[in-house]
Amino acid sequence: MADSKKVEIIKPPSQLRDKVTVGGPNAVGPEAIARAEQAIADLGDNYLEWAQEDLVKIQTAFAELDNEGGEDREAVLKRIFSVAHDMKGQGGSFGYELVTSVGNLLCRLIERLDGSVTPATENEAIRIHIDAMSLVISSQMKGEGGPEGMAILKGIQQMGTKLVPSK
Repeated sequence: MADSKKVEIIKPPSQLRDKVTVGGPNAVGPEAIARAEQAIADLGDNYLEWAQEDLVKIQTAFAELDNEGGEDREAVLKRIFSVAHDMKGQGGSFGYELVTSVGNLLCRLIERLDGSVTPATENEAIRIHIDAMSLVISSQMKGEGGPEGMAILKGIQQMGTKLVPSK
């Protein structure tokens, strides 16, 4: 059955100059914007290193989902959500919009988990998101990742919708 609901994808501006007011009272001057954008660009050289560290954190948390002797499931899901949220926030700032998109989908999936499917099925869905972010980062798929990135995103969206439909 086809879903008749329309989805609107909102793409926030990715350049600092597109996010601030230039000119007029309390505005940011072009020189300040240029300095800030340069600072962000300089930090971008470290992004892949930070992203790898975040992947280790999220993969470690994910490994605990099946560990019955570890933290309770809800606490581990909160840790996974937190790391995914951080990755989502940083990805687009450094040119990895696909990391942002997949991280967002993972956060939304975790928010929608309601016990209607088995923990093993939930885990598999979470693993697919984490594996996708790992692939994007290891392949250095900048931007939206081209046709491959769009295929990854579409597959994850379809899987998430089938697993836990939006209410």
